[in-house]
Amino acid sequence: MSTALDKPRVRLDHNAQALVPIEKPKSSARAFTFGEPEPALGSNITDYLGVFASSNERYYVPPVSLSGLAKTLYANGTHATAVEFKQLQLLGNWKDNPLISRTEARLAIADYQVFKNAYFFAIRNRLGGINRYVRLPAINMRVGTDNNFFLLTKQGDELEYKANDVLHLNGGDIRQSIYGIPTYFSGIQSILLGEAATLYRRRYYLNGAHSGYILVTFDLDDEEAQDLEDSIKQTKGPGNHRSLYLNMESTIGGKPGYTKDRIQLIPVGDFGNKDEYDKIKEVTQQDILNMHRVPAALSSIMPLNAAGHGDLKNIREVYYDCETLPAQAIWKELNDRLPSRGKISFNEPRWLLNKGAS
Repeated sequence: MSTALDKPRVRLDHNAQALVPIEKPKSSARAFTFGEPEPALGSNITDYLGVFASSNERYYVPPVSLSGLAKTLYANGTHATAVEFKQLQLLGNWKDNPLISRTEARLAIADYQVFKNAYFFAIRNRLGGINRYVRLPAINMRVGTDNNFFLLTKQGDELEYKANDVLHLNGGDIRQSIYGIPTYFSGIQSILLGEAATLYRRRYYLNGAHSGYILVTFDLDDEEAQDLEDSIKQTKGPGNHRSLYLNMESTIGGKPGYTKDRIQLIPVGDFGNKDEYDKIKEVTQQDILNMHRVPAALSSIMPLNAAGHGDLKNIREVYYDCETLPAQAIWKELNDRLPSRGKISFNEPRWLLNKGAS
């Protein structure tokens, strides 16, 4: 059976009475792309929608996606550790409170750092006095339209609380006064850019584009080519790299080919974008630390120069004065509504007490 490959590639020139090669028609230039662009955001995390009442008009809908804010913690390691660092600075000096346990305080402080909102619910005794406060998860809390609050449950229920039973620490927002909006909201794009760079790098490696080669030999007989192929397979464990071996003839139509080297190694991997990836990671990391106002020296970030970060003790003291003390003052705003025996207060840091004693 003849195929298209068996058809003669010459024609008879009746004028010259000779066989002349048939010129192969030139193919037109072609180009294609693969890999359609993917949306950077799965939801409108960065959209500021304003504050509107819900469809049932019972509570106000937060102006930004609270679940989206929570997801950013898992999108970028630098962002998550900076948030936790600020939480621990407050919790480390938290003075034991008879109405708010340390566990409830820890969870509420975490809520405030992520959402700029924290909620406490008063557990009352039979006489109406307050026995203790428990933290209500900020991600599910909604400010009601009728001087009340609602807790949304997974079952779709809306648990209602009276306003005088709920303490709401509102971090504030210049565009509205119902919900607080975290300051890092303006830097979410940097958080997501760092995540995108990491995901790109992972896919780059998983696709095998980071390594591999094409090994080409010429004019080896089948036995020699098989021996070489077996030797190559034994040099690496299976699945480490994706490579291709070709054994080809160096003649074209019975004439010597144009290859100069009998063995050619053609690399496939490309490390050309490594520098760009590292630069993106470095820039986004610095952006995140800047928007959280957390010094790199206190974030376990390796210094980029030989001089280092400087005196860590001085950095710690400056951070305490500029960040921790103002943060403590915000939490003390709840004292206006707390009973006298449950006022929020903080211990002096150990290093400051030692300095005063000396």
